[in-house]
Amino acid sequence: MAGTINFNSKPFFFVSKRNKKGKALFLALIYLFFLRAVIFFGVLIVDGFFSLAGGTLEGMWQNLSGILPTLITIAIALIVLFVVYKILTMMIHHALVKTVRVKSEMKMVMGIWRYVFFFLAFIVLISTFSGDLATTGLSIGLLSAALGLALQRPITGIIAWMMILVKKPFKVGDRVIIDNIKGDITDITMFHIVLAEAGGTVGAEDSSGRTILIPTALLFEKPITNYTMSNAFILDEVAADFTYESSLQKAEKLVLDAAKKFTKESIEKTGKQPFTRISFAPSGVHVKVCYDVVATERPQAMTDITREIYNKVMQEKDVEFAYPHTEIIWGRKPMRMEGKSQST
Repeated sequence: MAGTINFNSKPFFFVSKRNKKGKALFLALIYLFFLRAVIFFGVLIVDGFFSLAGGTLEGMWQNLSGILPTLITIAIALIVLFVVYKILTMMIHHALVKTVRVKSEMKMVMGIWRYVFFFLAFIVLISTFSGDLATTGLSIGLLSAALGLALQRPITGIIAWMMILVKKPFKVGDRVIIDNIKGDITDITMFHIVLAEAGGTVGAEDSSGRTILIPTALLFEKPITNYTMSNAFILDEVAADFTYESSLQKAEKLVLDAAKKFTKESIEKTGKQPFTRISFAPSGVHVKVCYDVVATERPQAMTDITREIYNKVMQEKDVEFAYPHTEIIWGRKPMRMEGKSQST
């Protein structure tokens, strides 16, 4: 699909050029944690080996007995983490099956979850067995700062995307307005909402042919208008002005018949009939006909109803459109001025 973002070419933690420093700091801290873990466990193993090799059987057994509780604790911790990982993975997968539309998106979420869990498990193990809680806490603090700096927008986008999957404020096919941009949703990816723009280059809500990518992170900052969240129909109207000499009853019937002619489907599905609203205008009576119509068919319905009203009015003798103009009438009646007021 045109405009769809391909995430296969970049890792999920990809950031823009302006965040290169934060990304570099984040990766450096990860390498620091890994190096520290290797050194710690390496020293522990080498020290135990040389201690065992340099002593008697009794001394070797005593040394082994000394490190055995630590090894057992590590083994238990790994088993517990593995069980927790499996349980949480099953729960997340079960939830995604009900909400995610595309299998590739599900695979991407599970991959992110795997990385996040292993990273958190790594931190827990280091902080538990390093023995230096102050240094570990400082390292975690620096890592958190780097993580927030480098991945602020991507993380916000991922959270917004998960909110869309769970809460479903809109779906593919809905017509929405996000940050004053109107269009039909054609795809929802992890970092972008793909819109087929409606309007933009034209005044009506017809498709402009342009594709707009809206960052999902923007959903936490901007209001969202969904035309079709509850149903596919919205209320629209066509208005016309008729002269005071026109038959108001006939004019009202005429606009209602025009609306009913082109909204039969919405009347059948919603059970709502078109209705009118009438008010006075400077040059005549302002008549509006209101009707329910499919959101994406609004421009065409308005065009058809307007054309029908015009053709019907042109065929009537006692119904005329009102418009600002000056008209002079000679006879017994006093001279009447319509439109712009002037003296004769």
